[in-house]
Amino acid sequence: MQGIVIQGQTSYAKDMISIYKDIPNVVFSTWVGEDTKIIEDYGIEVIKSNPPDFAKSYSHLNHQTKSTYAGIRHLHSKGVTEALKIRGDLKPNNIKLLMKILKGRSLSFLSIINRIGYSRGRTIDGVFHPPHPHRFDPDLRRMLEGDEEYSYFLEYKHNGYDFPSDLIMYGSLNKLENCFNFQVTELTTVPPESLILYNFFKSSNLKFKLDYDHFIKNGISFFMGDCLKHNIKIDWFKHPNMLGFGDLIGYYTNKDWYDY
Repeated sequence: MQGIVIQGQTSYAKDMISIYKDIPNVVFSTWVGEDTKIIEDYGIEVIKSNPPDFAKSYSHLNHQTKSTYAGIRHLHSKGVTEALKIRGDLKPNNIKLLMKILKGRSLSFLSIINRIGYSRGRTIDGVFHPPHPHRFDPDLRRMLEGDEEYSYFLEYKHNGYDFPSDLIMYGSLNKLENCFNFQVTELTTVPPESLILYNFFKSSNLKFKLDYDHFIKNGISFFMGDCLKHNIKIDWFKHPNMLGFGDLIGYYTNKDWYDY
């Protein structure tokens, strides 16, 4: 039986919640203090958690893992066996078709961020677009600029590894639990996606290796190709028009460092 965990803040609920109205086993997992009226008006279940004790985790990792895990546990209690995990600021244009495509998959991510493209950036219409910068250096405790920023990024923990994007994913509840049943207790610059995969492999008693072939060997798949085949688009309201590429799928397919 399938379900859906929508996780995170409810800031964009008015833009996306209507697509889930007639879909069973949907839960919005958010925080105490968030406005959930419009979600409840559509008949969608809401669960609220207190924010994580260590709330300043890198890229809000603890917020993602705690809200996702709470939603997964809720669906587990209802007899759901597999689910889509999706951020509350994303909106697929055909959620029913996407769920049909993903049904039965063990653990599946939208795409992979590959080691080659992520470290070199991309030139579009004669303009060089460097890899997405992580501008704050926790050691220097300040923002980086220009060549200094780019040089820092090339030495950043993303470089040299393959890892999936974590905005939207699907899998059996047992495997999703193995991805999200943890919290970090200190500030780290290790990418959230890497820690989620590390937790999955270790919780599953599998060898940890951030490598595409290793993912496939261990039953991990990617579904961006299915989205392209069936014209499924995913709006990301936090980043409207995705820097000129339309939706999340268009953005990923126009960047060298995303693959599937």
